[in-house]
Amino acid sequence: MQTLPPLIDVFPEAKLNLVIYHLKKEQVAEAFNLIKDIEPTAPREYILKGVVYAMYGQAQDSREHIKTAQQLFQLVGASSTECDTIPGRQCMASCFYLLKQFDDVLVYLKSIRNYFQTDDDFNWNYAIACAYTGDFKEAE
Repeated sequence: MQTLPPLIDVFPEAKLNLVIYHLKKEQVAEAFNLIKDIEPTAPREYILKGVVYAMYGQAQDSREHIKTAQQLFQLVGASSTECDTIPGRQCMASCFYLLKQFDDVLVYLKSIRNYFQTDDDFNWNYAIACAYTGDFKEAE
């Protein structure tokens, strides 16, 4: 907090790193206030903005912010440069997760599952999607 704030007008990455810092500290409103006016230019910026909007939308029970997050994830996941990458597939899974289309979520999560076998967050999201589709054995 002493280093990044003075640098946000000098280095764009400083603002993004400060957003990540606030997310890790569960300071979603602060992260949202920093990122809401940023116009993303790179996939990682779209993803970060999507994550913040999803978290803020859930915290505020705002369907509008969740819809914006879904659109940001879809932009990345459907782009020709990202559609076959792990972040692109994670974005599409997130997009469909927010739309509650869990069959589609599983298409994307299954395609990258081998890379995340020991990741608790991935396994949690995978299990929730399996449970929503009625595959309780796999969810377990």
